[in-house]
Amino acid sequence: MKPAALIHINTIDEKETTRLFEAIEAKQEQVEELTIAIEELKSEVNLFERRYNAHISRYYLELDKVELEMKEYRLRLQLRRENVSEEEIEARVESCFRTSRARVDAYKEVDEPEPTPQADKLPETKAKHLQDLYRKLAKRYHPDKAMDTKEEGRREQLMPLINRAYHEQDLETLERLSLGETELHVSEKTVAEKRVALQAELRSLNRATSQLRLEINRLKTGRTYQLKQQIENAKEAGTDLLTALAKDLERKIKSSRGQLARLINMWHRSHSA
Repeated sequence: MKPAALIHINTIDEKETTRLFEAIEAKQEQVEELTIAIEELKSEVNLFERRYNAHISRYYLELDKVELEMKEYRLRLQLRRENVSEEEIEARVESCFRTSRARVDAYKEVDEPEPTPQADKLPETKAKHLQDLYRKLAKRYHPDKAMDTKEEGRREQLMPLINRAYHEQDLETLERLSLGETELHVSEKTVAEKRVALQAELRSLNRATSQLRLEINRLKTGRTYQLKQQIENAKEAGTDLLTALAKDLERKIKSSRGQLARLINMWHRSHSA
């Protein structure tokens, strides 16, 4: 083979290697940006959910309680008309509404702090893998190592995310962020081996970006996010949907309490009839 041909082949290989490195770097940045986007999206949804529950859930709970009592008294009155004994009436009511009572009684007020769930202990090999990933990422994304202001800003967003993933044993997030370091492991390989390794890494990054986009789409098409958008759009148009919904529930509760009071009076009158 002529020397010129060897030089040409090497130049093509070098260009392809450079192209793969650049593609990996671009994909790695996409993974970082999409991971940050998901974290922000989840934070927005959780914040809205807490706000929604604080304003609305207590009204739904109260309405459920009143409507359950109405059903119980209607059944009592029906059984009284059928000349069922007092003891049997209460037994039937208890039997019919036991599940509904348990559901209402078990409901927690939204402002009651819930205990933070304890993460299950990982097997030793996974725990070590988690720790190794965390150390590697904490070193890679330390803001002090940023080359410019933009990169520093992204690193400052990623570090709390990395800390959260570590404490919650979120291996998937840490593994995604650890992709793109093939260049640290290919220096001793042949040209062909290097190309194969880089192509494999690029495929992994492509899969990761696809999964992250699917997750973003899943969150945005979810009921909570759609309700959040609906309420925010209405607010921009000058309508406070949360306040309107709360007032509507208050009216329903007031009406139901009036009906419940009438049913209770009918029940008491049936005793003296």
